[in-house]
Amino acid sequence: MSATTSNNCTVVTVPALQDNYMYLIIDRESRQAAAVDPVDVDAIQKAAADHDATIATILTTHNHWDHAGGNLKLAAAIPSIRVYGGRGDGVPGCTHEVGDGDAFDVGRKTRVEVLHTPCHTPGHVCYHVDGAHVFTGDTMFVSGAGNLNDGTPAQLTEAFDKILRLPSDTKVWVGHEYTARNCAFACFCEPNNKGMRERLEWARERGSLHTGGKGTVPSTIAEERANNPFARIDEPTVMEFCGMCDDRAERMRLVRKGKDDWSRSN
Repeated sequence: MSATTSNNCTVVTVPALQDNYMYLIIDRESRQAAAVDPVDVDAIQKAAADHDATIATILTTHNHWDHAGGNLKLAAAIPSIRVYGGRGDGVPGCTHEVGDGDAFDVGRKTRVEVLHTPCHTPGHVCYHVDGAHVFTGDTMFVSGAGNLNDGTPAQLTEAFDKILRLPSDTKVWVGHEYTARNCAFACFCEPNNKGMRERLEWARERGSLHTGGKGTVPSTIAEERANNPFARIDEPTVMEFCGMCDDRAERMRLVRKGKDDWSRSN
């Protein structure tokens, strides 16, 4: 488990399942913590104990079982726990439904602001924490994006715009370790982009935290602007990949379709 600090909190990365990421956000002054998408309850509780922290809050990005599947078990173990989830998303055990612009604290000083990012699920939210971190669930991955499911390309475009407006040095903590394949598609999308080829090699060298590697989280907003095809729909090279269409949501659809088509043969 790795730990990263900001003004008021420490973020601990905890791998789960085959490629999921959970996180522990520890308010340093109070040692109270929020567990982000704690599907593996035993592992997240061990992480809290190892870091002398007390879990008081669950931050759920969306309702899928591999993110919200541990909520009820953790709530049973900690009856006073606060469970946050997106409004209308049907998050198991949710005690506090939240929407765009809502804000609350973890512990004494760690501020959490909610970004409503519907698409992957109707009530998907991201959490902007301590002015320094954003937890993006299955909306934004390192060099990638989540499936649309029942959402629309326009929703994904709006969600990415919202996340990408955060400061460039904001650390991006994603829901899955998909980085190497995402970077391979990015190179397919922009074959002459030297930076993307270098990032692919970096991702392959880092490997997955789940299988003994170092993992690829966190990224930053600046790195996603430079290397994520879904964040680059206004760049000439990505516009060319999309056939130079004028509509931004249509370009997002075409990048998503391009990734899906590429994935079926790679």
